[in-house]
Amino acid sequence: MNFSIGAEELRKALAEIEAAEKNGFMHCQAVLKFKRLGHCNAWIELAYSDLWEKAKPNDGKFDWGRGQGVTLRNKFVEGKLVPTKGER
Repeated sequence: MNFSIGAEELRKALAEIEAAEKNGFMHCQAVLKFKRLGHCNAWIELAYSDLWEKAKPNDGKFDWGRGQGVTLRNKFVEGKLVPTKGER
């Protein structure tokens, strides 16, 4: 099976990843969802859905969202959470 994602969707994901990295989330993962079957049903087209903001690669307590306690208003300085002003 082949997967594809359009340039517009990819740009959305990359913009959010770059913003998250400025707040210390250096191990983000873009979440993609099924959009439709593509050419000859051999391709699955995906759309950007969400960003899983991760400050540590394998430590869920430093993840934002997905039921975690870290908020977007926290910034990491030298590995420690520091509250910052923000909209969420």
